Amino acid sequence: MIGSVELRLGCRGLLHLARFDGQFLRFFDRSASGALRSFWLALLVLPFYLVQFWLEIDATVPNAGQYLAGRLVGYAYNWIAFPLILLFAAKLLEREAEMPGCIAIYNWLSLLWITLQAPLLLLFAINRDSSATIALSYLFLLYSVLVEGFVFVRALRIATWQAAVLVVIDVALNIYVIGPFARILGGATLP
Repeated sequence: MIGSVELRLGCRGLLHLARFDGQFLRFFDRSASGALRSFWLALLVLPFYLVQFWLEIDATVPNAGQYLAGRLVGYAYNWIAFPLILLFAAKLLEREAEMPGCIAIYNWLSLLWITLQAPLLLLFAINRDSSATIALSYLFLLYSVLVEGFVFVRALRIATWQAAVLVVIDVALNIYVIGPFARILGGATLP
């Protein structure tokens, strides 16, 4: 479980990270136990995602309960799949020593994402098809891939192009594999 001191330090690290300040690394426990504890953040941010999943329900969803269950399965896969890919990538990149810290910080990013997504979620609740909501979605995606790439460059000590490949894999995994899988499992009709 994550203690209050670690939570405060992690939030301070996220503030540095949000500004692309390389000092963010010193605020996170980058040990193997720190990486394992960071998975507890999945429970901390779950209520936000439950609201998001609920707001996604529309005419393409015949059963709200099934949809939420399918999205929760996808949520669990999101927390497992990419860290496993990072473990594999660490071996290929000869960065096994840096990997626990990278996974820990990657998991901590979920707190930064929900903070930044809150206004977007509010706009989505008001009017999901508004141009402001769509524009903010693209801005958020751009910012999030830049931050994630910055984390990989600094935490793994790899080249920018290698970090970019990892970011593309993460985004593609979410958009083209886990997201559609969870929606299909939830009974939604995909466009």
